[in-house]
Amino acid sequence: MKTVHLIQHTHWDREWYFTENDSKAVLYYFMDDLINRLEADPQLPPFVLDAQTVILDDYLEVAPENLARLTALIRDGQILIGPWYTQTDFLVVGAESIARNLLLGMEGARKYGTPMPVGYVPDSFGQSAQLPMFLNQFGIRHAVLWRGWSEHDVARTEFIWHSNDGSQVTTAVLPWGYGCAKWLPADAQEALPVVLKVSHKQAQFAATDQILLPNGNDQSPFEYQVPEMLQTLNQQQDDFRYVNSSFSDFFAALEIQREKLPDYHGELLSPKYMRIHRGIFSTRIDIKKLNAKLEKTVSQYLEPLLTVNAALGLPYPQTTVDTIWREAMKSHAHDSIGGCNSDRVNAMVKNRLLSGLEMAEQLLDLNFQKLSEGVTATQDGTKIVLFNSLPRQRSGTVTLTVMTPERDFRLCDNEGNDCHWQLLSEQPQDMSTVVQELSNSTETTWFRKCELQVEVKNVPACGYTTLWFKPGEISRHLAHTVNTHQLENHFLHLRADAHGVLTLTDKRSGQHYHHLLQLLDGGDAGDNYNYSPPEEDWKITGDDHFLECHTDGGSLFNRMVLRYRLPVPQDLNSRQQRLTDAVLDVAITLTLAHNSPELNVDITVNNQIRDHRLQVLLPTGAASRVHFADQPFGLIKRDNQPAAMKIWEDENWSEAPAALYPMQSLVMMHDEQRGLCAVTEGLREYEIPEGQNDVLAITLLRSVGWLGRANMPYRPGRASGMVLPSPESQIPGIHHCSLAVMPLTGAPDAAFWRRVEEWKTPMLAYLATGWSRFRLNPHGREFPADYSLLSWDTPLHFSTLKKSQRGEHWVIRGWNPAAQPVKTGEVKSSKKITPSTLAEGELNGKSNRDFTEAGEPMTFLIGI
Repeated sequence: MKTVHLIQHTHWDREWYFTENDSKAVLYYFMDDLINRLEADPQLPPFVLDAQTVILDDYLEVAPENLARLTALIRDGQILIGPWYTQTDFLVVGAESIARNLLLGMEGARKYGTPMPVGYVPDSFGQSAQLPMFLNQFGIRHAVLWRGWSEHDVARTEFIWHSNDGSQVTTAVLPWGYGCAKWLPADAQEALPVVLKVSHKQAQFAATDQILLPNGNDQSPFEYQVPEMLQTLNQQQDDFRYVNSSFSDFFAALEIQREKLPDYHGELLSPKYMRIHRGIFSTRIDIKKLNAKLEKTVSQYLEPLLTVNAALGLPYPQTTVDTIWREAMKSHAHDSIGGCNSDRVNAMVKNRLLSGLEMAEQLLDLNFQKLSEGVTATQDGTKIVLFNSLPRQRSGTVTLTVMTPERDFRLCDNEGNDCHWQLLSEQPQDMSTVVQELSNSTETTWFRKCELQVEVKNVPACGYTTLWFKPGEISRHLAHTVNTHQLENHFLHLRADAHGVLTLTDKRSGQHYHHLLQLLDGGDAGDNYNYSPPEEDWKITGDDHFLECHTDGGSLFNRMVLRYRLPVPQDLNSRQQRLTDAVLDVAITLTLAHNSPELNVDITVNNQIRDHRLQVLLPTGAASRVHFADQPFGLIKRDNQPAAMKIWEDENWSEAPAALYPMQSLVMMHDEQRGLCAVTEGLREYEIPEGQNDVLAITLLRSVGWLGRANMPYRPGRASGMVLPSPESQIPGIHHCSLAVMPLTGAPDAAFWRRVEEWKTPMLAYLATGWSRFRLNPHGREFPADYSLLSWDTPLHFSTLKKSQRGEHWVIRGWNPAAQPVKTGEVKSSKKITPSTLAEGELNGKSNRDFTEAGEPMTFLIGI
């Protein structure tokens, strides 16, 4: 006889086709009912509050008077909370955000009681191969999942799931979802056939005689009558023994039969039994890019700068930073960041991210202001503070904005040596919007606003150095040459022909890449959940729709600007009729530095058409059946064409397992002689087009007009979500996309990974003019002109430098981006250094490890 563990729960979407305000109103009555019933009957089994502590914050916002009652039920084990702050996405959201979600989720849960020691992930649209690593880093050894599993991955719904770094969790899948036993009849005799049917389905792929049966659903109230009927159900049949249970009790029973559980390595993206909604990786690309910018700004710039400043004696506003993270996490849930919401909700998601970015950028500006104020002047001029968050000394280029009425100006280092610079762009600047004292002036003061690229050397690790801006002095510029329609340096040669077709030559290997960055626009008959090609698509390329090419250059880089005007259909109806009744204007700016082996690509799209997807193609020419993309804290290998595409229709899968994949910021394909890598700024989706196994297609944007639609070619059957119009998801307007193209000559080496890291995390420059919208009293401290908090010579990629959650240490984290172990390197500091986990707990008795495994983060605590 099989034992069925009945789990009572609710799945709480904070927003979806309804807003967070709607859900808070419902939450008031939901929690009122739950608390009253649990208090009235202490014998009721524990209730799982969806493993996200944000529900507590939301509830106590509308019912603060019930704090003591709620806390008592949690501490008595009647309500199970945590470990997450929100039910986050794992494929689009960044690694540092996932780590903070657990960190702040468990910290918040401990205020009320003990966090549930289970990684409960009931509705994420696919599962990252890194989930076992994240959970183990927080001491969690069990996971419960829904979407992404099928027997083509692992034969049983209970298995031991391994990450590449050696982490593992005992995992149970809910094969038919968290709502498979929802809304049971109150009468046991009526409930019996329903419960038996779903129990047999749940047991279909079970590895043992222990079965999970979740009783609950979306925003579903506590089905308090169910526990009483289990005794009757047990008396009426002999197939199953039903028990009121919890996830922890289930895993305790499962552990006795652990030898029956198969092993599994990898991600779970199968849509056989449940939709994983391939398409959310690029839905509302404006929101995806905004979120990526916020994550990067906070973890790789703001927190490191605050840490450096705090080491020099300035305050660290930890509560404010935590608030930014929590508000961002409210936009990280699977629906929220997926963009598969009503237009009203997408606007709220975007506003939270914009608000967080505003706060982060203001904190960044004020802390640069405070830092520069204290830097000791070594010569005349205006101070420029260069900040390097990476834990190694750097040389390279940095972008600097200056505003001056002077035609000439000079930049120099602390020894007075000229710093070479090149003008990126220039425009007039009304200074009344910059200088507080000019805001009430009757006359407009105009300055030149110049964006520069500056060559800098030996910027300290996790620290800063100082340059000097000297208006009115003449700067010396190095000689340079510009060739029409060509870019060239020691590494690469790029040529545009008369039709705007690009050919890149890697001079190191002699390999040619023809038709690089070809624009491809096709129809999208999908919705906010899924890209879906029209029944008969009409794809239009940028070839023969080239308008002009302009080339210019300077002492640091040369640049080529190509403009295209594609005659395209206005919408799906026009595409079906082969009408070109609209245009798609695209500008591609290509920048090649004189001493760099990567091509920088900036694409501007004026999107005024509907129901389409725009991609840019990278034909690698590589003879490979696999490719690589980055995932949270790691790299994953994927097949170019999933074998399941041959069987999905015959087996009636819920959607097509198309070669449409998520990435964090990087995708590459190579063989032993050639290959290409694309590193993107906030673009999260790529495709290997069917029949073009050597092509990487990066999605720039997709425009759709419905939250959900039914009967799509790649997703047959019912509509996902709600059949609601979503016109704002057509995202009309100007969109900017940035990426770098890096040719490969075989497998990537350490130098390649270092270039990737430096492209993703450039240095920052701040001109200390003293102008500000806000005035602060001087802090009276003095700082050196150069400073380094610590150094770490490591091939690991930098993740963050911050204050620990308990405020007793600095925390520095790196992670292995490669597919094999790499040397960890040594963190050098005058303070005590202790290895840690993502949970920021000391690993007592463990010293620095010589090697870091593939896909493994390495965290150290540094004494303050």
